[in-house]
Amino acid sequence: MPRASTAIGVSPLIKEQVQKQAQSTRLTLKEVIYMGMLAIDELSEQRRQELADKVHQMQINGEI
Repeated sequence: MPRASTAIGVSPLIKEQVQKQAQSTRLTLKEVIYMGMLAIDELSEQRRQELADKVHQMQINGEI
């Protein structure tokens, strides 16, 4: 698990979220990340942009 997290260069917050999802769904970290990508594809364009803006703001604020 640590190798996958290091490879994608995640913050501790993102690493924790991915690991929690992996444990609760019994998926690998790679599978959880891909699941998230598939879920993003299912969002409306407006919702996707709202979420992107929120995450970008978190990056600017140093939260992730």
